[in-house]
Amino acid sequence: MFDHDYESPEAQAVRIRFEEIEAAYRADHERLLSDDEQRAKELAEIQAKHAKAEEEAQKFLEARQQGATASAAEQAPSPWTAPQRETVMSFGEFEDEQPKQDAWSTPTPPMGFPPPPPIPDPVPEPEAFREAAPEPVMKFGSFDDDEEPAPPVRQQPQAQPGGRRRAREDDDDDMSGQSWLR
Repeated sequence: MFDHDYESPEAQAVRIRFEEIEAAYRADHERLLSDDEQRAKELAEIQAKHAKAEEEAQKFLEARQQGATASAAEQAPSPWTAPQRETVMSFGEFEDEQPKQDAWSTPTPPMGFPPPPPIPDPVPEPEAFREAAPEPVMKFGSFDDDEEPAPPVRQQPQAQPGGRRRAREDDDDDMSGQSWLR
């Protein structure tokens, strides 16, 4: 089917290139294996150090625990004991019994700040005199003599004959700068 001439210069060049690539691959493979072996050795050394440190820590803890139990056994119990009170059950005081004085007294409270003085009652203030409010008046209809005079109507200024217009003062609330009244 395919007829190849393995002895041709093109085939020789391809074979040489293939052998170079294969040699580079094998060299990289060997280098990586040696790196892995080196890392494995380093890891084994680190693990050995950790195991040794763990063993030393266990020995230290065991020695410490044995020393604590030995020191606890060596200490004798203290000769001092707390004073004991007599336990008495009482169902109330009877007239024929006299109360027994307690051996223990209640502690006195520590001295602190004195209690605050009581707040005095508010002093009533004299009422201020106010003017009487005007009486409400109801109006039904309009009479000329009852009404207040109407405010004067503001007239628009006339254009001056000089050809120039005077800028109008706008006092509208929309701030648009335009006059909506003409």
